[in-house]
Amino acid sequence: MKKVIICLCILSLFLSLSPISSNAAVTGDAPMKGNVPLLITNAGQGPGGKMGRLLVTRSKAVTDFKYLSEPWPEDIKAGGFKTIMVIIGSSAKGLGASGITIDEEITRLDKIMESAKADGLQIIACHIEGNTRRGKPGSADERSIDAIAPFAHAFIVKKDSNEDGRFTELAKTNGVPLTIIDETLDFMKVVQEMYQ
Repeated sequence: MKKVIICLCILSLFLSLSPISSNAAVTGDAPMKGNVPLLITNAGQGPGGKMGRLLVTRSKAVTDFKYLSEPWPEDIKAGGFKTIMVIIGSSAKGLGASGITIDEEITRLDKIMESAKADGLQIIACHIEGNTRRGKPGSADERSIDAIAPFAHAFIVKKDSNEDGRFTELAKTNGVPLTIIDETLDFMKVVQEMYQ
């Protein structure tokens, strides 16, 4: 947990000193336009959800959003959300701090995805932490991807998350856009394009 806090503090400091680059390295498909209110959450209990929240805040592109780390379908319905931005990536420390197993996390994710689909919500699957949040088939990271990917209306993925082409194939299977960022900070540029 201390590591996550330190990383977020360093990222926050870096962001406060660095303006958003107009030359952010964003390739692939144009990002899908987002709707509001927006829910930012995570899949796998990794630190990426908090990072995503910080970057969305820093982008200043959307103010009508909320971050919930472990929402259930009733939380999503109560919030009236139109778009769910799911930051995918698992962490053993995050799961431990939440007091749940990866099996319990996947059960929760399955329920919120089924509910979101039934309610016609827009689902944006994001993998912004790179290959450190990828793993072997059956790993917590890959199971988190498996839980979200079939429901995604768009993917936003860090380039080194897709070294094996997995997200390219998922986007083709779903028939949805795949936007690639070179660096995690480039996520801000994508959010600005989604909500301009």
